[in-house]
Amino acid sequence: MRPQTALVAAMAALVLVGCSPDPAAPPPPASPSATPTPTADPTDPTLIRTTGTPVTSGAVTLTASVPGLAVTADPDGSARATVPSGVLIAAPEGLTIAALTDGTAVVRDGAGAFVAGLTTDPWGSALAQVGPEVVRLDAAADLWFTAVAVESAVWGEAEGGRSLAVTPSAWARARGLAAQEGLWAQVVALAPDADTPGMQAQLECHELGAPDKATWNLEPWRPEVDAIEMIRERCNP
Repeated sequence: MRPQTALVAAMAALVLVGCSPDPAAPPPPASPSATPTPTADPTDPTLIRTTGTPVTSGAVTLTASVPGLAVTADPDGSARATVPSGVLIAAPEGLTIAALTDGTAVVRDGAGAFVAGLTTDPWGSALAQVGPEVVRLDAAADLWFTAVAVESAVWGEAEGGRSLAVTPSAWARARGLAAQEGLWAQVVALAPDADTPGMQAQLECHELGAPDKATWNLEPWRPEVDAIEMIRERCNP
């Protein structure tokens, strides 16, 4: 072999060796696959509480999903806000909120006891249940929220015997299933001796038939009667 030809062959061999992969070298790192960014759930009660508008009555705070709402406080401690259609309303952490069949809603504690109530104007605007802690308002409306259904419940004496004078809040006088639940729960809390079926029937009768009366007088000595008789006797059978 000529010297020149041998030199060319040697150079070609070196090039081939340099271009061959090293079997001991680790493989190149794989390109990381793109991870999709999770989308926030707008019905998440924690998200609503973090980003929405608080609506507070007493020690209880609901949160509306729309930030920057104007909330006004009434003299009785209730709160009002005008909200758009589709707004989500979250209960306080650790509590639940339930939409009732008449368009009102109640906030309850872990034992299922009444904590606060929510009504809407126009009356019966649809509150739909989204989850245990969230309801949705399906039409623009004014919300009216309170933790106070009963301002006072005081035992006294009247003709015939003991009488419990109940002063309902303005919110409770507007009536509804939420008000009915809240009235009885807070009457019993303030006056445990009132916890009898006859007293509850008298209370419900006053709520329906005498919302503007200054106080509702309930007497435990009155007989238990059916609804028709209760109405006929103007809540005092």
